[in-house]
Amino acid sequence: LNEYLTAMTDIILEEEGTVDKFEGDAIIAFWNAPLDIANHAEKGVRAALRCQAQLQAMRHHFHAGYGKNLVMRIGMNTGNAIAGNMGSSSRFDYTVLGDAVNLAARLEGANKYFGTRTMISQATFSQLGSRFYCRELGRIRVVGRQEPVAVFEPLTYAGPPEKKYAAFSSGLQLFYAGKFAEAQAKFDQHAGTDPAPARYSRLCRQMLAHPPEQWDGVVSLETK
Repeated sequence: LNEYLTAMTDIILEEEGTVDKFEGDAIIAFWNAPLDIANHAEKGVRAALRCQAQLQAMRHHFHAGYGKNLVMRIGMNTGNAIAGNMGSSSRFDYTVLGDAVNLAARLEGANKYFGTRTMISQATFSQLGSRFYCRELGRIRVVGRQEPVAVFEPLTYAGPPEKKYAAFSSGLQLFYAGKFAEAQAKFDQHAGTDPAPARYSRLCRQMLAHPPEQWDGVVSLETK
């Protein structure tokens, strides 16, 4: 665990992130505090992609040494937060609090629903410009929050998308429009190799079997 945390922390620090704390096997980090960081959303997403790539490179080593295949999930959001020393008069930590922070934590868990590893919010995506290729994953409503949020999966630093992502994007627009049979046909093209369209294919079957009375294109998650 220390070996993994060291590798991930090194990347976060190289991308000018602030490591808040370690909670078990999790790392909580943020950007743009205590010092202003230019292009902080870009640096955060680049750190996320680098961390996933580094873990991929280390996976054989961990499997050979411990017999385990390690995977990890990342959630990222951009917004206002309270940053400062918080705690008791005898012990405190420099940390961040607020709804924007809570949403980032929810997005980390939302990866489990789609079978993805990294998820960012619309707020973060909107600050990236064309520096990264991200696919839209959907519009979700997370536990404890009524307002839906559009979420994206950063995939590469740049470059044209693969054909399977174009099919997924077409299926997602059909899903938003409530055209579930047509959407399922798109998702089924790559459902065997990509967990996100596989999840949507199952959702489409559920919608066809039990059509919703009202449809807004939002998927409500029931677990964190």
